[in-house]
Amino acid sequence: MHLVTGEEMKRLDEATISHIVPGLTLMERAGQGVFEAIAEYFDPFEDCVTSIFLGGGNNAGDGLVVGRLIAERGGQVILNYCKDPKNLSPDAFKNYVRLKGFRKSGTIEENFLYLADWEQKVRSALEESDLIIDALFGIGITKPVTGLFAQVIEMINRSGLLTLSVDIPSGVNGSTGEIMGTAVRADLTVTMALPKIGLFFYPGKEYAGGFRVIDIGIPETVIESERIDRHILDFEQALEDLPEYDPASHKFARGALLIVAGSRRYAGAAHLASVSALRTGCGIVYLAGPASMRPIIQSAVPEVIFIELPETDAGTVHSSALETLAGELRFDAAAIGPGLTTDAETVRFVREFVRRAEVPVLLDADGINAFQGAYDELKALSGSKEIIISPHSGELKRLTGEEIVSAPLERIERLCALVEGTNVTLVHKGAPTVIAHPTGRSDVNVAGHPGQATAGSGDVLTGAIAGFLAQGIGAAAAARLGVYLHSRAAMIAAEEVGERGMIAGDCMEALPLALQDLEEEIKYG
Repeated sequence: MHLVTGEEMKRLDEATISHIVPGLTLMERAGQGVFEAIAEYFDPFEDCVTSIFLGGGNNAGDGLVVGRLIAERGGQVILNYCKDPKNLSPDAFKNYVRLKGFRKSGTIEENFLYLADWEQKVRSALEESDLIIDALFGIGITKPVTGLFAQVIEMINRSGLLTLSVDIPSGVNGSTGEIMGTAVRADLTVTMALPKIGLFFYPGKEYAGGFRVIDIGIPETVIESERIDRHILDFEQALEDLPEYDPASHKFARGALLIVAGSRRYAGAAHLASVSALRTGCGIVYLAGPASMRPIIQSAVPEVIFIELPETDAGTVHSSALETLAGELRFDAAAIGPGLTTDAETVRFVREFVRRAEVPVLLDADGINAFQGAYDELKALSGSKEIIISPHSGELKRLTGEEIVSAPLERIERLCALVEGTNVTLVHKGAPTVIAHPTGRSDVNVAGHPGQATAGSGDVLTGAIAGFLAQGIGAAAAARLGVYLHSRAAMIAAEEVGERGMIAGDCMEALPLALQDLEEEIKYG
């Protein structure tokens, strides 16, 4: 699914309204979508009181549609106007007029907050209510929220009531995720047509709660006309990328992976990466590391085939290890880096290994650090094979010399520029993780979890991506699927052991459960 800025969404709306669907119809569809989301929690509505807070734009019109639909189902609605309804947008005003009959029936109560005693009116409405609908501001906000709006938002946030935001939490910039002075903290955001950047980049993500996308009928041809090649990485995309599973295939048909990782000091990184690769369904994993690691790995992971490599006095891989690997193994993909260290002998080994490799290669951690200041060399090596790199910002700066900005759109564009014209897929680890492809496409992970911020988490991600790379689905799909599965596994692990106390191993062990979610969807629909 495409990921858009507020400005792009506005153009898509305008193009659709001008040539295809009336704005009033889009508003009705938006309100219907929000209503259906509410109905999952509160239907039947007879015992539910909903406070809807309204601004002056089309976002308020969506809120008025929701209010009418709730009233039609017997729910009690309190409409809280922060602006004179006479100044609503034209389509929103038409929906205001449509409420005339409900006003007479008493199912809709109205508070005009721009008049006197607004604070008491808001307090009374919140005391009576079970649910808040935030329809104050949409995605077009560019100035700080002040005055009455700011004070109303603060009262909403203090209420403790379940809060649903229409399109985006009011006060969050749809293009950047910035908080414009203050913003509604939603439990659920129901966004229209396409997800907005501001919902997935901090601090906006913190305010959005869960999210749901409502199809309001923006034609695919209109979306394509904007030439947007930003996408969200979600369950549907993961399903599309998941390789087919042949129950009659043997282990080598399911992918053979070589992982070069670890050192005497960091054997754990090699363990996490290799087991994680197996947990993706990869048929066979060879783990090559310093000979002194063998007892640790073989006792902990009997399913992994350990290849002893010559080591330095410090217990790191020696450059002569290249000859040990040459001709001994046949594998479909390789991953190199976790726990290797940047010992001079090891760096020489890494760079020569990548140069000689004839299969797709994933570089992480010290695999990336081995090319510090030599990104041009790495790009040149990608001419003969697909390369995936998975750095955090510090590793990426050491590799390319560039500081990655925090502004979401600039960050995405700069990451894509770094791989343009290469055969490198860049997985930039962060909150959220962004994948930049040499085609110009980018994918933003919407399933990231705070529990992933723990030692060894990156090693699990390395194994997840590499495991799929060995299964032959290509760098783009492997990167997307590995990132998604890693995040989903973190969510499952947090549910089992708690967010604060979870460790990378918990995430590793949850990978099969995350994979099972996808498999069951394919099997049962």
